[in-house]
Amino acid sequence: MNTEMNKPSVYGTMAAILTRLNSPQEQKNLTRDLAAIRNSTGRDYEEASEVWPILFPFIPQEYLGNGALTYEEKALLIALQLYAIGQQGSAKMTSDDSSSFGTSLHRIRDKEDSTAMDRRFNTMLTSATVDEFAYHLRQLFKLGKSKNSFSVNFPKLADDLFWYQNGRSKQICLKWARDYYRFDPKQE
Repeated sequence: MNTEMNKPSVYGTMAAILTRLNSPQEQKNLTRDLAAIRNSTGRDYEEASEVWPILFPFIPQEYLGNGALTYEEKALLIALQLYAIGQQGSAKMTSDDSSSFGTSLHRIRDKEDSTAMDRRFNTMLTSATVDEFAYHLRQLFKLGKSKNSFSVNFPKLADDLFWYQNGRSKQICLKWARDYYRFDPKQE
């Protein structure tokens, strides 16, 4: 029997976390938990202790590290922080399609006046570290949140963030760039 097939995926783990957070039994704590997750954003991971009781019970044992955050933990935390930011004071912005974050941004990109957004997007793609990448990702996310048609597939985002850290940053950035800049005949 192939044990790789039984190994949890970051995508599936993020989907399970979101399902659990939004379950009826968690509703009484949801506002508090989302606030704690939002408060951990941009802080050093060692200083984000209020988020660990929310996150770690959902993470499979094989993803947990012994020192610094594992790629899986970091990807799930960043995606969960963005989810918490997205749930604050707006309509739900979760997408179930399989599109990348580049596609999410493409949907709100104003072709006539995209210079500022394009510059931010390109700055994110040229980030030197995952922390810098996450910082620029948050800025673009907040910009997207201000638009009505913005939606994100958070499990896909977590998966992309995992692979970004795991030696495939160039492939993830190229995929997002293709999705962001692609020709859309409906806009012509």
